[in-house]
Amino acid sequence: MKRILPFFISILFASVFVFSGCGEFDRNAELKDMLDSNQSSLEETFSEETCEYKMFNDYMTTWAKGSKVDVKYKGKHCTVIVNKATDGCSDEPSTVLLCNLDTTDTASSIGTIATAETALLGPEKHGKITLAITEKEGGRFIGMEEVPDKYLEGDNLINLQPSNSDTVLISGPRHAVCKMHKSGDTTTSSYGNAYEIKMTMPEYTDPYDFVKGNNYPNPINTIGSLLATQKSAGKLFDVAEFSCDYHDGYTPYTARAVIVIDDNHIESFNKKFTKSYESVEKKFDNLETDFVYTFTETDMPESVLDEDVSNNLISLMYTLNTGICLQDEDTGIINASSYIKSIKTKDGDLNITIDLRTRGESYLDNISTEYETTAGLCSTKYSCDKKGLIWLCGDKSYLKEFFTDAVPLLEGDSNISLRTYENDLIAKEHPDQNMIIYTFEGGHKASAMENIVNFMDPDYSK
Repeated sequence: MKRILPFFISILFASVFVFSGCGEFDRNAELKDMLDSNQSSLEETFSEETCEYKMFNDYMTTWAKGSKVDVKYKGKHCTVIVNKATDGCSDEPSTVLLCNLDTTDTASSIGTIATAETALLGPEKHGKITLAITEKEGGRFIGMEEVPDKYLEGDNLINLQPSNSDTVLISGPRHAVCKMHKSGDTTTSSYGNAYEIKMTMPEYTDPYDFVKGNNYPNPINTIGSLLATQKSAGKLFDVAEFSCDYHDGYTPYTARAVIVIDDNHIESFNKKFTKSYESVEKKFDNLETDFVYTFTETDMPESVLDEDVSNNLISLMYTLNTGICLQDEDTGIINASSYIKSIKTKDGDLNITIDLRTRGESYLDNISTEYETTAGLCSTKYSCDKKGLIWLCGDKSYLKEFFTDAVPLLEGDSNISLRTYENDLIAKEHPDQNMIIYTFEGGHKASAMENIVNFMDPDYSK
C-alpha cells in the first residue's frame, strides 16, 4: 500500500495559506492553487486504475485533519466530512456536496473529488457544509447504500459529476412501470431436443446510459431476438421457460430460455446462435467487459408453454419498442427510453415488466399507449403505474435559480437526464430534498468550484 502522508505537504501549505489571512493574492487565485494541490495529491496517491476504498478513506481522514474540518462518518464505502458554519452564519442555508469515487476507474473520479474538496473549504463565510463521498463499484452506487440519511439532509444538495459537457440537471425524468401478463397452461412438447440459451454479463449496468462505451445489451432482448428471428423463419420449437436475474434499477444481468427444438431445425439454431454470439462479442469487445453467452443441450423439461402463450411471447419479443423509444433528430436528445426489467414464465403464465423513463408526461403517455396497443395485439393484459418525476429541484429555489443562471445550459436540453444518479436513491428517502446535479468537463474544474463557492457565500450578490 502506498504511503499517504508525504503527498499532503502541498495541500497543508495551501490550506494554511488560505486561512492565514494573507492578502497577497485574491481569493480565487488561492482557491485555484488549492484545487491544483488537491488534484496533484490525489493523482500521486491513486495512480493505479483501481483502488481499495479503505485506502481512500485513510487518505480523506488525513486530508480532513490537515484542513481543520471534521470527519463525521467513516464507513466501508463512504466518507462524510463537515465544515461547520462560521461565526455568525449558523442560520445560513446548509449545503451538502456529493460526489463518488469509482474504485474500478479511479482516474475518472479524481477531478470531481478535488473540486468538491476545494469547495468544502472555499467560502470565507458560510453555513454548514457537508461533503459526502461515496464509493461506486462496477456501476453500483455501493456507498449510497451505506451513508446515513441524516448526512444527506440539508437546505441544498449539489451532486458533482464528471462529464463531457457543463450543465446543471434540475430534475429526474418521468417514470412508469409497465406490466404485461398472459395467462396460459402447459403442455407436452412434440419435439425431442431440449436446449438452454443463457447470457450473463456484469450485474450493475445503467440501462439509461447511452454514452458510447457504457451502453450494455439487455440479455432478455438478446435471447428474445434470437427466438423471434427463428420463429419468423419458420423454425419449429417450443418455449419451456424464459426467466432472468436482476437488481432493481439495473439491466438484468442474466437471462435464460429453455426451448425444445424439432430434429430438423437444430442445425439452423446453431448457425443463428453463432451469428448472435458474434454480434454480442463485438459489443462487449467495445465495452471491454466479459460476458457469457451459451447454447447448450439440457435435460428434457416435463412441460412447455402452450402454443398461444409461446406465440404471444415471441411476438412481444419481436414488436416491443424498448431501448431508445423517442429521439429528437435535430439535437440527438433522447426523449423516451425503456428496458425490459424482468421476464418470468411459471405454470404456463407469462409476466413481463418494463421500466420507462421520459423527459415529459406526453412522451410517457405516448409510449405507454403504444405498449398497451402491442399488448392488446398479443392478447396480453396490460397495466401501467405512472410514478411522476423521480426527483425534482424546487421550482422557486435559489439553488435552481443560481445554477441555471451560472452554468451554460445545453441547447435544446430540458435539463432532465434519463440516466440513473444518486439523486434517484436520495429521493426515495427524502422526496422533498432540494437538489441538482452539476456536470462539468475535467478542464472546467476551477469554474465549477468557483460557482459552488459563490453559491455558498452569504456575501455573494443574490
